[in-house]
Amino acid sequence: MHAHRQVHFIVNMTQRSYADHGYAWVILGACFFMYMLLLGSIKSFGILYSEILLTTDNGAGSTALIGSSAGFIQSLTGPFSIFLAVRFSFRSVCLLGGVFLCLGYVTSALIHNVLYWYLTYSVIAGFGYGLAYVPCTTLINYYFERNRALANGIVLSASGVGGFLFPHIYRFLLDRYALSGAMIILGGVMLNICVAASFLRQPLEFTGSQSSTNKTGKSQEVPKTCRELVFRKFCVCGSDVLRDLRFLFISMAFCLTALSYSAYFYTFPSFLESENVGKSTTVFIFSLTGVCEIFARVAMGWFTDLRILSPTCIYGICMVVSGVATLAVPLLHQTTIYYIYAVIVGIFPGSFYALMSVIILETIALKNLPSAFAIITIFIAVFSLLGIPCLGWIEDLTKSWDNVFFITGVLQLLAAMVAFSVSRCFDTNTSDNDIVIEQGKAEAADDKLLGGEKEAGIE
Repeated sequence: MHAHRQVHFIVNMTQRSYADHGYAWVILGACFFMYMLLLGSIKSFGILYSEILLTTDNGAGSTALIGSSAGFIQSLTGPFSIFLAVRFSFRSVCLLGGVFLCLGYVTSALIHNVLYWYLTYSVIAGFGYGLAYVPCTTLINYYFERNRALANGIVLSASGVGGFLFPHIYRFLLDRYALSGAMIILGGVMLNICVAASFLRQPLEFTGSQSSTNKTGKSQEVPKTCRELVFRKFCVCGSDVLRDLRFLFISMAFCLTALSYSAYFYTFPSFLESENVGKSTTVFIFSLTGVCEIFARVAMGWFTDLRILSPTCIYGICMVVSGVATLAVPLLHQTTIYYIYAVIVGIFPGSFYALMSVIILETIALKNLPSAFAIITIFIAVFSLLGIPCLGWIEDLTKSWDNVFFITGVLQLLAAMVAFSVSRCFDTNTSDNDIVIEQGKAEAADDKLLGGEKEAGIE
């Protein structure tokens, strides 16, 4: 037990030494680039969506099912990718994700029947998204402590960069090379995820054997048992997370937000084209959301770190503003309103993902973050798989996108109600005593697990 407490001290001491500076910023840059490619392509599926509707006989619902199925596979892959990242390395998992993404895009280009995209894009590319996405968004939390919300905001602002660049890239490639040629080129673009992933390093919490220097200058070795202990803790902490009612309610709010937010990127380009605003204007309005996200997510992370309001309360306010704006769009039908709405989406619900990890950490301990993030992605996957095609089928039946806006606006307001119900808006400070208690609980849990391993003859 004493030896294990020494290991726990060494890990914590080393973690404090590299957090918030040094190579942590390289990790931040790599995650930023990967997130730009991942989210930029995901958000630009709406451009492909409208192109498929124009060039094939596929209905809005069945075409939306291609994208939502990819999101479903991505989310189901999330827990699997975290297990692999903990067991092997974040770098190797993200590298593999980049390869699968390239394969999925290129094989989609070689198939003329769009129905086969359920295999090539939904399954293969979706699997690649899942392998790269969750490790990318989780890793940054182990390299930043004091500036964690800001770091998350910077990384997730890459979604805005991608959201601005990729619609223009997609539109250019589709106009120049048609659907098949565009998908081949995009496959090569997605392979650059492997380049960024090569810069990743495994956090000390998940390394098998790391040396650390103590105050006397002597090198101390962190035993291999550390990796086995962390991996075993990861396997069992999911049940603890699921017993937390506050976490479950926040997960419900996240699901409602993710469905309505994702629906925007599927339906808004097609809605704009149905309003006869023109393809170039559609891309420009659509890309405004990405531009706003670049600054909004960083600003939201900075504002959250000020601790004026709790992250959950900030999230609830964002959902109220976005929900009201969404309900207003089908009532006004003015081009100026579409510009304003694109900006609002980029600032308010666009900041949701910048707050996601911080909000989760209000309800669970950092050691449970990987499993909690994986659980939430599964919840979101189910909502998106069922919800987004249903929105498309509503358009097929009514021949109008107006009802889709009414539904998604209500969903965002419901998410705000759930967030406010579980948030103590102005109670944002955690006492030092609470931190000590939490660390004591973590050490006690580690000792219990380690003792179980000794009894089983692992050591």
